[in-house]
Amino acid sequence: MTLADTKGETDLFARIRAHYGDMSRTQRRIADYFMEHADVACFQSLKEAAAAAHTTEAMVLKFCGRIGCDGFLQFKRELQGYVKLLMSPNEKIGFRIRTVQDDRQLFERIIEMEKQCLELTYHSLPRAHLEAFIAAIRDARQVWVVGHRVSEPVAQYLTVRLQQVGVRAAMMDIRDLYATEQAAVHASKEDLFVIISFPYYAPQTRALVEYLGQAGIPMVCITDRYSAPIAAHASAVLVCNSEHEVFYNTITAAISLVSVIASCLVLTDPERFAAYREKLEQFDIGYLKDERRYQDEQNAAQYRHIFKSDKLPLEI
Repeated sequence: MTLADTKGETDLFARIRAHYGDMSRTQRRIADYFMEHADVACFQSLKEAAAAAHTTEAMVLKFCGRIGCDGFLQFKRELQGYVKLLMSPNEKIGFRIRTVQDDRQLFERIIEMEKQCLELTYHSLPRAHLEAFIAAIRDARQVWVVGHRVSEPVAQYLTVRLQQVGVRAAMMDIRDLYATEQAAVHASKEDLFVIISFPYYAPQTRALVEYLGQAGIPMVCITDRYSAPIAAHASAVLVCNSEHEVFYNTITAAISLVSVIASCLVLTDPERFAAYREKLEQFDIGYLKDERRYQDEQNAAQYRHIFKSDKLPLEI
């Protein structure tokens, strides 16, 4: 794993680059080893790393201090964080298995991780963004909800909640090209697309966002950062923390946001919800009454047919 193979630069490697030109020959050799073998070095002890870099433990510690790390343990933690950025979801799970072995506080740490995910999300959530998001849904003629892979359960939950509070909402299957085509082509500026996506952002979702942006179709999004590619054309963006120590993403905060959105829609527009409930009750009463009546008529007709078929004339 070389620096040229990276998908992005982290603070650790930026610091190494910044000091590289002023390092001694030995320190450069140490830097080269860590940059070229980060996936292996992040699990090594100080003794093992020094031996692999053909130097002494004291020189490795001096190198760590040179780039702003308070000892080898801090350097190794930053190196592990760098390696996680390059991993696929399955590789990340394997990485965490290797790093948490014999962790007696494992369950407590996982629970705390989920709590922090919610705290970080709501601590950084601007009220104006939430209000704009809710207003866009409230004013839309038709709401299309889009989610793919890990985002799909969030999209399903949002669709159900919107329908329950009286919003004309439907989930669009981004994997179905025909369904995507029909929804996008027939959408107007009175409609709204709610895009939910987290890394890695699905190519189908990104392509749909670009089309909607060029067509001027309104959209809002739930994602992990304001600079996410799906947020470029959104009129309102809700950012939730999706980082997870084991899996590539977590949807804990996104699911919680859906509950907040649905609750706010009901509480800020109770008249709309009351009107929807009234229509729903009228439909249920009329539909069930007529359904029972037609079912009784059908059963009676079937019984008459059976009765007549039993009265066949006798053969002479």
